[in-house]
Amino acid sequence: MWTRSPVLRWCSLLLGLPVVALALVVFSAAIPNRVVTERIHDAIVDGTITEKSLTIGFAGNTIDGFSECKRMTVGLGAPEGMSTFESAVRSPTLGRCEWTVPKILDWANGEKLESSFDYYRYWNGSAVVLRPAVAVVGVAGTRLAAAMALAAVTIAFAIALGRRVGRTAALMVLAALLLTTDYIDLPGALVHAIGMIVAFAAVTMMLRWLRPDSSVETYAAAAFTAGAASLFFADLTNPDASWALVAASAAVVAVGSNRSTDAARRTAASTIGWIVGFAWMWASKWVVASFVVGFPTVREEIMNKTEERLNGDVQGTGDSRFEGLHRAWDQWWDQPLIIVVVIALAVIAALMVVRRKDLSSTWRARLLIAAPAVIPFCWHIVMRQHTVIHSWFTYRSFAVAFGIMLLALTARLEPRAVELDEVHEPENALAEVQPTS
Repeated sequence: MWTRSPVLRWCSLLLGLPVVALALVVFSAAIPNRVVTERIHDAIVDGTITEKSLTIGFAGNTIDGFSECKRMTVGLGAPEGMSTFESAVRSPTLGRCEWTVPKILDWANGEKLESSFDYYRYWNGSAVVLRPAVAVVGVAGTRLAAAMALAAVTIAFAIALGRRVGRTAALMVLAALLLTTDYIDLPGALVHAIGMIVAFAAVTMMLRWLRPDSSVETYAAAAFTAGAASLFFADLTNPDASWALVAASAAVVAVGSNRSTDAARRTAASTIGWIVGFAWMWASKWVVASFVVGFPTVREEIMNKTEERLNGDVQGTGDSRFEGLHRAWDQWWDQPLIIVVVIALAVIAALMVVRRKDLSSTWRARLLIAAPAVIPFCWHIVMRQHTVIHSWFTYRSFAVAFGIMLLALTARLEPRAVELDEVHEPENALAEVQPTS
């Protein structure tokens, strides 16, 4: 049973999560490289993997083979004599598909397989899933499993959210994501599919297991764990969307039977807890890596990458701090169904608000649920360079933000749960109902 001491609970999270993460990457690195390489070679021969890092999917969206090839080949081509532990930490990889395919074809012809570079700045938690899955069922089997897992966790999220705020609100959130993004193509880019699966799994568990009266610390710890899992598994694919969903889900639960101030505290704790967990897991990988590659190397990499992500110039993007925001927003509005879907969902939401006529009693709760929608906008401004480079998938977070706004408008809320701030019983209430002699 988990200790009741807050200090020990947080120590177990702060130390336990990185230890578990390290154990998982070492386990995946222990899988024989030859088995994984043979499976990837089979996928290359049958055309499942090609030399194109970016391809077009079923719905006409860009498929990120680049990230998939990098993560799927983590550990392959490691120098002879490198231990399993060092390979797990350094994460040597064959790199982009243009490099991966010829290297593996040459390996099949008897040449030595050599990695392209070390990718130690990430935990590469997606490789923890990909390496064993590819070894067992191959690349095509892994895609099929990812598609089924994505469908299952999406349905589970819809059911959990529907139980809290009504089926209509849950369907509105999913419609915004499924109809205005490349969601249908995610199994073709396994790293992105894993990231979305982990995000939905986290919010589903929060919706199912958190209670309105759970302590502020419990809300923070749940969000902390979700943020850590996002950093570990999702490899920086739409982390802001995961963050926004966690904060909004916490708000949905918290407004159930709390005063507005109490619900706000729990939502704030979840919002802060997620980003702290995310940052903590990122920092823990740097600490682990410093013992293997050396602190000076890690420090230089941190400084370079931080400057690059926050302020790095990208050719043709201009100097505006809002360039990433503009690029991602334009990408979202280029989706084929965007105008029809946005207008249709907005009209439905407006009609529901008018019919229910409960804004006067629930506006605080709805505003609290809607607040996390600003997270993606802030994220794209801060992470300008990353958003510009990857605008063809970072735009998904705008669909999530739109879904959160729809959720706030259409959620079925109990007036008694949000009117507590307005209800004040007189101190002599009991005396007033006593019979007079």
